[in-house]
Amino acid sequence: HRRTQMDINKSLDYFMEHDQMSQADIAREGHLSPATISLIRNNHRDPSLTTLRAFAELFQVPVSVFIAAGEHG
Repeated sequence: HRRTQMDINKSLDYFMEHDQMSQADIAREGHLSPATISLIRNNHRDPSLTTLRAFAELFQVPVSVFIAAGEHG
């Protein structure tokens, strides 16, 4: 069984690189807590559906596309 947060981190890596954004940018522009993003990035918390929606909206893709980006390495 694969852990979701690992894939989410790959998704974040992909979109952060693609859009040239830092964690601070994501927090600010996505209206998310920097602590929440840090916990997700450090594999201490799985993102909620609300957080996943915020990531997808920030990167202007459907949630399914955001999640799938982590599946492709």
